[in-house]
Amino acid sequence: MRLHDTITPHIALAALTISLVACGGGGDSTDTTIADLAPISAVPTNTAPILTLATSSLEIESLSTSSIELITSDADGDSLSLSLSSPSFISAEIQGSQLLINANDVQTQQQESLIVSLSDGQVSVEQTLLVIISPITQQSLLTLPESQFNYANIVLPQHYNVNAFANNFPFQSAAITSDNTPDNNPITDNGATLGRVLFYETKLSLNDSVSCASCHVQAEGFSDSRRLSVGFDGGETRRHSMSLTNARFYQTGKFFWDERAETLEQQVLMPIQDSVEMGLTLTQLVDVITAQPYYAALFSSAFGDETVTSERISFALAQFIRSMVSIDARYDQGRVTVNNPLDDFGNYSLDENAGKRLFMTPRNGIAPCSSCHSSEAFIGPVIADDSNATTSASNNGLDASSDADLGVFESTGSMGHRGKFKSPSLRNIEVTAPYMHDGRFDTLSQVIEHYSSGIAAHPTLQGSLRDSDGNPVRYNFSAIEQAQLLAFLATLTDESLLTDEKFSDPFVR
Repeated sequence: MRLHDTITPHIALAALTISLVACGGGGDSTDTTIADLAPISAVPTNTAPILTLATSSLEIESLSTSSIELITSDADGDSLSLSLSSPSFISAEIQGSQLLINANDVQTQQQESLIVSLSDGQVSVEQTLLVIISPITQQSLLTLPESQFNYANIVLPQHYNVNAFANNFPFQSAAITSDNTPDNNPITDNGATLGRVLFYETKLSLNDSVSCASCHVQAEGFSDSRRLSVGFDGGETRRHSMSLTNARFYQTGKFFWDERAETLEQQVLMPIQDSVEMGLTLTQLVDVITAQPYYAALFSSAFGDETVTSERISFALAQFIRSMVSIDARYDQGRVTVNNPLDDFGNYSLDENAGKRLFMTPRNGIAPCSSCHSSEAFIGPVIADDSNATTSASNNGLDASSDADLGVFESTGSMGHRGKFKSPSLRNIEVTAPYMHDGRFDTLSQVIEHYSSGIAAHPTLQGSLRDSDGNPVRYNFSAIEQAQLLAFLATLTDESLLTDEKFSDPFVR
């Protein structure tokens, strides 16, 4: 039987079989037609399954659950199986046609790729879902009093306005003479109120997680109990957060431990732009503050119209910080009962008065502690009118040399400034541990012991901490004297400032 060339291969095979049968035997055989044969099936071809996700990306909040629709199909009717990858910050499961996503607890925004696989036993297909997990958004309600708090007209005690120390205390002066408030940014109630809101505003950070108050805690003297503060993305700051108490009375008006900010108005914007601390650009800062509905009225009250600028933000923050004046410690309560700060205070114990004398008066020819924590605001050293000094920062002999942190030198480039750091106010010192620019001392007892026996011979060591031969002095405080100094320093704690509502968080979170 002859077949035409166009017959398909499986028919040709059948025809060949027929021909062999028909021609292979005896004369009783009969011809069999193709139509008399059963059809021969083709080899089956598998079709890949189809997997469809309702979306390619999903945003979800920490500790919450979300779901998307998941559709599967297979043209061959094969049995299908689904599987999921296991990312770190989410868990997932499939319930019917829904893909359920559960977010773990995160403190900073995270991104995960969840891979969904579908198999029919022969072929697998995949889809990737990008999951963005954000920290829990705090629902904040701004609450401000109907009657404004008083920030602008704080009545300073007489001992802030008049220097009552004798003439043989040349390092002393009245705190008010060191007031660094600029003429173009006086404290106003409206401005400081705006500054208070901004100070506690977490939207000043890139991921809405930290505010100025995160590193300057009211109960901790507007300092931070951590050695190094933690920024918006979990990174640590380079230095310890200095207390903001009595910032108004730093004579030079320079800020940060290395005095790199010439004014408080400059300083308040720097952490916001720092890549570790808050992470915003000034453009982003203005945009995010403008977007919050409660700021329009606050800016209008403070500056005359609703326009938000970075300068106005800096002015308001600076006004709020300058209003953080400590005037109601036990020291102040006792001070108003005497004419001279060296006199015994009636509300002090014997040890507290003894500690005050140790702090304020020279010891065996060595300058007193108050020479570097001067005035009755207990702020940094004062530069004399006839001095050509450009900084009041000092080197207190923490180290014999400066390597990793060069202090004010990093801002000025002057070799004489290596290892020098700004001296903070000692108001509320009891609650501002740890101490020094690097937080190396956990307790005030360790600080006192440093001055008693541990001052190092650094090349730029403060002159008042050298003896006549140029060697570091030793105060050599006895155990009793150290306890007396501790007792006195505790009287500088101003509970009013630490608890006053006008300095507290105005947001209900």
